Amino acid sequence: MAYQDVSYKDKIEILLDHPTIKTSVKLSHILNVSRNSIINWRDDDRNINSENRDSIDFWYCKVIGLDSLNDIEIESTLLPDNFFFEPNLKDVLARRLSFGSLEVEVSVDEGKFKQVIDNIIPNDMNTQAVLEVVGVANATRRMMDAISEDSFDIDSRQVRDWHYNLMQGIRRDAGQYSTNIRIIPDAEVATTEPDDIEAEIEYWVSKYRGIESVMDIAKAHAHFESIHPFADGNGRVGRLIMTTQYLQAGLMPPEINGYNKAMYYATLEHAQISGNIKPLAVFLCEQSKKLSESHLKKPSGTQLFKE
Repeated sequence: MAYQDVSYKDKIEILLDHPTIKTSVKLSHILNVSRNSIINWRDDDRNINSENRDSIDFWYCKVIGLDSLNDIEIESTLLPDNFFFEPNLKDVLARRLSFGSLEVEVSVDEGKFKQVIDNIIPNDMNTQAVLEVVGVANATRRMMDAISEDSFDIDSRQVRDWHYNLMQGIRRDAGQYSTNIRIIPDAEVATTEPDDIEAEIEYWVSKYRGIESVMDIAKAHAHFESIHPFADGNGRVGRLIMTTQYLQAGLMPPEINGYNKAMYYATLEHAQISGNIKPLAVFLCEQSKKLSESHLKKPSGTQLFKE
């Protein structure tokens, strides 16, 4: 059963029954809530707010949902034939991926997202929210238009350009590496020291240039996110890079969004801490297949890779 189909009352009971947690005190500590909240939620989960639901989902995926992914074969999904010559398919993919990537980070209404894409600005939408939509949508579509050129390459300048395009008008340091220590919220991952970011990004670029397998793309994504080179927007940049690598390899990219973000974060952190990339790669494959079958309405061929 998918974690989204399990009630929050049941998730709490399952977490409390796990040998690494066992007590409401331990669970309240990892969820960063009071013990009374745990007691109340066990009786009635209707009052759990969205932030606490996200936290419960993450820990449920982290503690319960990862082991089964190690036993699944990595099955990558191929792009539809002539994808780069089908404007409608590109447009659908660009919209879905850009909305999903933004939804992972901020609260965004899909209807309003579509309005902004169509040059209609909702009256109740603030300037930053509009800029976030425009930034991620334009960066994604421009990447897809440029990637059909054989000369397109992911280098450090392109990484900074993407950050600038995503964060222009939102942050003064758009396109610039951070000069401060960055902390990934609710994660045990140490980010690269500010003085080492430039060299680490150059190493990352050289190490993952021209990769084609899902395992390598997952490894590159986990590595990039652990570098965390910018003060903000690292997730959006990293997912844009990952989408580019998928398309360059002729593979359908995964759709990561608000619905599946708990498993995304859990598998990503697991890859970064343990070095076991398999659960992240399997998760990405599952989301690629779902995107191909449901959103594009055109199931593509599959290709099995045992990596």
